[in-house]
Amino acid sequence: MIGIIELTEVARGPYQSCWLGYYVDRAHNGRGYTTEAVRLIVDFAFRILKIHRIEAGVMPHHIGSIRVLEKGGFLKEGLSRKSVKINGKWEDHWHFALVNPDDSD
Repeated sequence: MIGIIELTEVARGPYQSCWLGYYVDRAHNGRGYTTEAVRLIVDFAFRILKIHRIEAGVMPHHIGSIRVLEKGGFLKEGLSRKSVKINGKWEDHWHFALVNPDDSD
């Protein structure tokens, strides 16, 4: 196993949304594995789970992770200031989201 990808905080009812999280071991960065995993889990979330919106957060200095989300079609929606406590420090995160293109209003 070289990493993890997960959908968390799945909300049903009027929301039909979830959060995306992932991690890949540094030795395997830059090979496209994370980008492919994101594409696969987004397809699963939209087609099988019928999710409407997937959200993700990434620290501003994690450029590689930002690129993964952008390649997956996610759009930057704004900065969530001091949103996650990591190693005892509150860290800012860019907030990204992707809406299911097959959902009609």
